[in-house]
Amino acid sequence: MSVWSIAAAQSGSRPGNIAANIEHHLSFVRQAAEHQVDFLMFPELSLTGYELALASELAMPMNDARLDVFADAAAKYRMSIVTGLPLQDGESTRLAALTFLPDGTRLAYFKRNLVEAEKLFFEAGQSVPLFGYQHHYVAMAVCADISVEEFARDAASRGANLYATSVLLSENGYAKDCEYLARWAREFNIAVLMANHALPTGGYQSAGKSAIWDENGRQIAVGGSGEQLIIARRKGREWSGEAQALRTAIAL
Repeated sequence: MSVWSIAAAQSGSRPGNIAANIEHHLSFVRQAAEHQVDFLMFPELSLTGYELALASELAMPMNDARLDVFADAAAKYRMSIVTGLPLQDGESTRLAALTFLPDGTRLAYFKRNLVEAEKLFFEAGQSVPLFGYQHHYVAMAVCADISVEEFARDAASRGANLYATSVLLSENGYAKDCEYLARWAREFNIAVLMANHALPTGGYQSAGKSAIWDENGRQIAVGGSGEQLIIARRKGREWSGEAQALRTAIAL
């Protein structure tokens, strides 16, 4: 019986330091590979931190050479890796979740439900990629997208088995957003993953507590504070989960 392993990288980001953040992301990737993780998701704008005023300066094209290490890691470990970054899309800057697939494909999801502060720096997207293989299809959302029922319903109707969300949630909004995610899991019979920041970023104190829900809305894994890898495994129809500290955690 095959096992599908998914994980949320509850990572911290150095403000605007793409090189350092890339190297730190690879620490998560390597630890996830030890646990044979098939799908790994990082938080919203994980490669830059939630630094809205720097978005235009830090924005990268999808084929930026600095990102090649993720393509290489995806191929090496047979792992789909999703990073958060400001992405150049023609004349527009998008708040993106960029996926690196093991076969070398890169897929970008652009946040559709921008909050007011983000509208000053980003243009909303419409792209909704679905990727994966039999019984392992993934659709994505970024932070405020998760409050939109239509987005979750669409993901499930197109055959997604996992609704993977990258976020920046503080304590104030954490409980409400988790209610949304558990509800979408129950109502649309879809597993849900949420990857939150581990450390303060962009002036916000992240709540941490990244989590994964099964298709019945039951929380099967949840993190605490600090940098952690939250892993869930599906064997047949049964899920199990765990949270473990990152061995090379950073201090900002």
